[in-house]
Amino acid sequence: MVEIKLTELKPRRLRAELTGLLPSEVNAIRRTLLSDVPKLAIEDVEFHLGPIRDEATGKDYDSSTSMFDEAVAMRMGLLPIPTDLGQFRRKSECTCKGEGCPHCQVMFSVDKKGPCTVYARDVIPLGDATLAILEPDVPIVRLGARQALLAYATAIVGSGREHAKWQVAHAAGMSPRAEIKIQKKAGCSDTCLKRMADASPSGLLTFKGGKLEYTGESDPENAVRLIASQKLCEHGSLQVKLADDDFFLRFDTDGSLTARETFRYAVKDLKRRYEELREQVQAIA
Repeated sequence: MVEIKLTELKPRRLRAELTGLLPSEVNAIRRTLLSDVPKLAIEDVEFHLGPIRDEATGKDYDSSTSMFDEAVAMRMGLLPIPTDLGQFRRKSECTCKGEGCPHCQVMFSVDKKGPCTVYARDVIPLGDATLAILEPDVPIVRLGARQALLAYATAIVGSGREHAKWQVAHAAGMSPRAEIKIQKKAGCSDTCLKRMADASPSGLLTFKGGKLEYTGESDPENAVRLIASQKLCEHGSLQVKLADDDFFLRFDTDGSLTARETFRYAVKDLKRRYEELREQVQAIA
């Protein structure tokens, strides 16, 4: 029986323990988190060409920056945009048939004149203020005197499988639950035990009063990190046993979707694909 226990849940972070799943099944969830959860990201940027006049001062500015337009567009594409998957869909799935409408694309504009630094907060959504960039203080490009940036950008829905800018989940990892057994074996010296304690990561092992003790009970995810330490004792005084159906899963998001929304979508999408595969296999049989 599959059991999911949330050990940490924050708007941008989720930690869970999954019991009753094979390593391949947990890894399928991890890969789906990285590759198949959709979000909005800037795809097309149209830069103004030619001089730009400031109507207030009458000064003329060059439509240029210290970076190539392609590099500026790439930085804009990596900015996280809050995404409501109940409102937005891929262009290929939209009723407008890919022509572009409020349900499959969002327009942004940026209009800055130097000398200044252009930040993410300067990339302004046209119409819906709730779609403002989530990390307003991310710098995009520095403008010198007489330099200006005037551009319009279009954000559409995609997934990490197409490009990293559409990747919602980051630092997604999995590790098996590990059981630690410490029993001093014949022939094992205090020097050997102390060597394992000194080599253990984050002080997970301590050597006091001639005894080797494990101190990581409060964070069971760390136990798997002692696999290398057990090899330091040829007598087997430290044994690390890895579970084959009990895993820890962890990931962060860029904020475009909450961690809960990201996890729920990944599980539902994976279930849908498994069902499609089952139907195709049955059709062959």
